Amino acid sequence: MLTRILGYILFVPFIAFYSYVLGPVLKLILIPGGLMLFILILGPEAFLKHWRLASEQRSTDPKSVQESPIG
Repeated sequence: MLTRILGYILFVPFIAFYSYVLGPVLKLILIPGGLMLFILILGPEAFLKHWRLASEQRSTDPKSVQESPIG
């Protein structure tokens, strides 16, 4: 029983720290860093071409369009 209580006392603050502090910080660092890595691998022109293709497919994808609640 004591080990379970001690486990919760140690576990909950780490989960809260990761969820509210470390998670957003990692997103701010890793997402732009990953995109920069793609630019280095592909080159700027090819990266922009694929970026535009991905954004076009996302905007024309019927699953991404929300249906009207009336219709």
